[in-house]
Amino acid sequence: MKKLFTSLCVVFIMSLFANVSRAGTYYVISGQPFSLSPAAGSNFFQYLWTLDPGVGQTIQTLDQASGGVLTHTFSDATSSPTLHKITLGVLEVLGGCLSEVVEHTIIVLPQLTVSITADKSNFCTNVPVNAQLTATVTATTGLSTYSVSVSPFAWTKDGTTVSGQSASILNVTGSGNYGALVSYVLPTTGTYAATASKLINSVIGGTKQILNNLPIPTTPVITLN
Repeated sequence: MKKLFTSLCVVFIMSLFANVSRAGTYYVISGQPFSLSPAAGSNFFQYLWTLDPGVGQTIQTLDQASGGVLTHTFSDATSSPTLHKITLGVLEVLGGCLSEVVEHTIIVLPQLTVSITADKSNFCTNVPVNAQLTATVTATTGLSTYSVSVSPFAWTKDGTTVSGQSASILNVTGSGNYGALVSYVLPTTGTYAATASKLINSVIGGTKQILNNLPIPTTPVITLN
């Protein structure tokens, strides 16, 4: 059974005297749940997780039956990334020694939204389509702090990739449903190199329908009076 503690004196005192080592860096999306799972086969009496150690920390103890799996959601990254620390220590038996405390870094990325506008979205049936689509992505700041970037645009038409097009502007000559996506590019080296990531629902893609069905009016017959 999971127990949530805002303060736990015994664990806090024990953690003060435990060695702390740095471990992985994990990337998640704001508002999306994620889980941290101890290695398969772990079988300890208690798993002691601390979220953002220090003032305002939250300590969560998980028992043996849970396998120590911590599930959490950070929702504080709206337009720029946020960084959190989560530590894990274990007790093998009741009243036993606290293990070395391992500190994990969690970088929370904002959810991105892509929007598409068109200079014209519908054409007369006797006129060829000739439209310009422009894609934009929600503004974010602070990504470079963690060596994170956003990929070029990936365009689709009716669900099929538009080959060779990655700019924010796409000129189209056919009707259909157009879409644009971007993705996060995470660092593979350096201080914030990604150990693992869970980027599900990281981007809300943009869509735009271009039509070619405006009816041609019939010229009326005239009479002479």
